[in-house]
Amino acid sequence: MNAKIPMKILMREYLESLVVAVVVALVLRFFVISAYKIPTGSMVPTLKVGDFIFAYKLPYGFPIPFSGGERWSQTLPARGDVVVFRYPGNESVNYVKRVVGLPGDRIAIKNKKLFINEVEARYQSLPDETIQDLPGKEYYSAFREAFAGSTHLVIKNRSDQSDSFGPVVVPPGHIFVLGDNRDSSDDSRYWGTVPARNLEGRVVMIWMSFDWINRWGNERYPSVRWDRVFQAVR
Repeated sequence: MNAKIPMKILMREYLESLVVAVVVALVLRFFVISAYKIPTGSMVPTLKVGDFIFAYKLPYGFPIPFSGGERWSQTLPARGDVVVFRYPGNESVNYVKRVVGLPGDRIAIKNKKLFINEVEARYQSLPDETIQDLPGKEYYSAFREAFAGSTHLVIKNRSDQSDSFGPVVVPPGHIFVLGDNRDSSDDSRYWGTVPARNLEGRVVMIWMSFDWINRWGNERYPSVRWDRVFQAVR
């Protein structure tokens, strides 16, 4: 017959398990992977308002605790990576954008088309159904954009095809970022490049997505975009 475990020992075991779980969660949160919520439409159609994402911290080096962003074996992201970073104007705020330029790259936009080192990105027009759930979709056109081995979707406003920017040269230790919603994104075109030390991680997955426009339960609860749950981000 098993002896009854004293309550004091049982509580101590539970407490030890809880402490270990908290420590493991904090280590994972700080060094390996973090979760974020998408609050704006600047990365539509890749990321939508209500998406919850995971960002993997290790691709750009191992974070050094209490260093203000320094990393062991720090590397730069690849062109096309979707990254989380601390906004240079207020480092308590995290932004999510797509990397298009690395140190030394010459970045320009001519008639809404991206140029990297004088090479034009390739564009394929997509049917309107691609953005059928986008509010105000009649004002936008969707394209498949390709550069430097990255292929992803972007949207542009149909009203003005003459938008241009640059050229600018990305300084050492910095990256140039854009939103995939090219005409509705606060990005490097307006406040400059991002120091590499501000990088938090590479976005790898949407783990949950809530649609606050299409609600249920007397308009109290958002619907779930089940087709986006556990979707990889490219």
